Amino acid sequence: MVGMNGEQCQEQAYHCLLIGDFAGATEWFRRAVEAEPGEPAYLYRASITLARSGKTYEALGYARRAVELAPDDSAFALHLRMLEGRQLSAKAKGCLEQSPPDAEAALPLLLEAVRLDPLAGEARLLLGEAYRRLGDYRLALETIKELIHLQPGNEEARRLLKDIRLERRLLLKQQYSHNNRMKDW
Repeated sequence: MVGMNGEQCQEQAYHCLLIGDFAGATEWFRRAVEAEPGEPAYLYRASITLARSGKTYEALGYARRAVELAPDDSAFALHLRMLEGRQLSAKAKGCLEQSPPDAEAALPLLLEAVRLDPLAGEARLLLGEAYRRLGDYRLALETIKELIHLQPGNEEARRLLKDIRLERRLLLKQQYSHNNRMKDW
């Protein structure tokens, strides 16, 4: 395929996508970028394909280059923000999954992830979990309710909402019982 230009490589990438060959599509988009490294659209499309294949780190590199070449393109900028938010969410998830969970470290990462991509369901779900682990049930409930408003079919969010409400109720009940026992003294 020597001598193919970026457009021809992109056509091959689209053909691969149509038959479900994401590895092939990624390779053809890479070739399009090699053929025309100054064309931000090829970088953007390569980034999308890489992101869909779970290669977020590599996708970020392509997305950043696309934005550098076309800083006024809102689609390129939005895609970059979404990838940056996804990367921050992944780091925060690692903080929450370690033993013991580090919700304090996860919180600023998740706040930034939600700022970058306000529609990111996973970031909001993890943010609600971080607030829960920090004992801030009001913000945990608020965050999860916002997520359910954005994604009414998100069953994991509905489960977490029930869990948070139950924990908060138990905590309030314990506090009430403790206060009543103190009055008896």
